[in-house]
Amino acid sequence: MPTRNRLLWTLALGHGATHWHQGAMSVCLPLILKDLGMSYIQMGLIRSVQRIVMMVSTTVGGLATDLLNQRKAILIFSILWPTIFFYFLGYSTTFIVFAVLIWSRTLFGGFLWHPPARAVIGENFPDRMGFGLGIHAMGGNLAQALAPLAIGGLLWFITWRTAFKLHLIPGILMALLLWQLLPPLGRDQEQKKKGLSYVAAFRAGVLGNIPFLGICLVAALRSIGENIIPTFLPLYLSYEMNLSTASIGVYLSSLALVGTIFAPVVGHLSDRWGRKPIIFLCLFSGSLFIMAIPLIQSPIILFPVISLGGMVIFSTGPVIQAAGLDHAPRELWGAAQSFMDIARSFLSLIFPLVAGLIADIYGLSYTFYLFGAVNLLAALIILSVPQRTAKA
Repeated sequence: MPTRNRLLWTLALGHGATHWHQGAMSVCLPLILKDLGMSYIQMGLIRSVQRIVMMVSTTVGGLATDLLNQRKAILIFSILWPTIFFYFLGYSTTFIVFAVLIWSRTLFGGFLWHPPARAVIGENFPDRMGFGLGIHAMGGNLAQALAPLAIGGLLWFITWRTAFKLHLIPGILMALLLWQLLPPLGRDQEQKKKGLSYVAAFRAGVLGNIPFLGICLVAALRSIGENIIPTFLPLYLSYEMNLSTASIGVYLSSLALVGTIFAPVVGHLSDRWGRKPIIFLCLFSGSLFIMAIPLIQSPIILFPVISLGGMVIFSTGPVIQAAGLDHAPRELWGAAQSFMDIARSFLSLIFPLVAGLIADIYGLSYTFYLFGAVNLLAALIILSVPQRTAKA
């Protein structure tokens, strides 16, 4: 296998390790809320504060990607840190302890992984960036699809606390594996920009880049919905549809699995046909599928609807990332990704809390309507963003 392809699949594997925790958390949420006596709005509060923590994490990751020569170390650290805190989550006894540990786990977790990994892929696949980022996303989506199945099955025999504690050993083993498989990922010294020159380049290439800012807004609106679904879908399936924990694991798995398969395909299509039409189609159709969830009372019919929704929800993320890199100077890719992720976190900061409040007052069904509304808005906004600029 060519070196750059081996690198791509290794990064996809590591990306999967960062997303496994999210899939495990989603299928355990109904049990956690019941065990700790948490309300929907408390769960929404956890998600909202997580967005603040993610802003810090992605800022550190972006600056470290651009200014340091330690990309490999950053990637490995972003595997070890959340693994350790996921283990301690198994000892949570109150809402406060659980929330603090969740926020600590988020600090140097998946958002620290993203900037260096995406920059490396963009540099190695300049003409196939959509496809490369699609493969990278496939690793994360596949783990997020398999985790609910695996953990949902284990929950027949063990508690959610034990399931969390068991993640320590595979997390450490994954970090050691990446240490062996990843080559040195430093940058040439002459490519770095430091001090005032870096700040000036950031102002011109990111803050003054209107097309890039438009992509950031679209990414933020999509992220609002993407973060609502993994939180409230398992609760809806449990409390409104009366499905078992194992069945919920199957539904959550399908949500991510179809997106896993189609992420490289959709990324490839965006390389050929342009980012804008693909992003529009995914956002528009995804909003319709998810808004249809509360209207379907049959679990059998609901399954393919959730799967189709997952196909477009999870497959469009890499295309939006590629569109952002298309519009940003290469020497600022770390900072550009951080800015995009911060925009996603900032604009989606209050929405999990709002969704929790809506669920407490009106019912869980209305969280899906909220998802549909923000994604329809994002679909309309992408039409006004230029398709592509010349490469930096």
